[in-house]
Amino acid sequence: MAFVRRRKLGGRESARVPSSKGGIILAVGWSMRIGTALVVGVLMLVYSAFARAEDDGDRSLSQVRLMGNSGFGSPVGILGGTFTYSPRPQFQIELGSGLGFSGFQFSIMPKVALGSGRERFVLGVGPSVGIAPNSTGSPATTCVSYWLNAEAGYEFRSVGGFSFLIALGVVKGIAGKMPAILPSGDPFEQEPGTSTTAPPDAVSGYPILPEARIAFGRWF
Repeated sequence: MAFVRRRKLGGRESARVPSSKGGIILAVGWSMRIGTALVVGVLMLVYSAFARAEDDGDRSLSQVRLMGNSGFGSPVGILGGTFTYSPRPQFQIELGSGLGFSGFQFSIMPKVALGSGRERFVLGVGPSVGIAPNSTGSPATTCVSYWLNAEAGYEFRSVGGFSFLIALGVVKGIAGKMPAILPSGDPFEQEPGTSTTAPPDAVSGYPILPEARIAFGRWF
């Protein structure tokens, strides 16, 4: 529940609404629209993977995979998609894109796959970049942040090509800045016509953070 501070003006009470609230609402709405589009895309990809995962030939050694991902702190953010190329069964190169707290995210992660057949243990390390507007700042700026991700995971692939991945790891901010999550100061103490500013956060000052993701897809 949110509490709004009121001030008496000419015997009447009027609500004090911070002028920065409109910018925050617009930013949230913009993120929700993008997030909805990503969710729909991920669901369509998962449905396609399930629908076509019947045994239409041995795809357990296929070299190309598409996956829908969901997680937190991951190389592709909260929701995203990945493309994997596996020139050899023991080596994978993953390219990804998604939406997370640092904005639009793009990643590349080489991986080593241990095991054979349907079940494998995968280890990966790679960089990612996030791009997002700092809409709570004044003036508004575009923030670019650089990260290093490391993760270990379990991968299952069926004979028909269906693939499942679950991974845990860590992420560290290397350079750049990301939008501030919350504005600074008390917005209800502002004078009319002013706005609360929140400078971008330098990601290199962040500690090592946990990350996790789950993904479904198909080898082609």
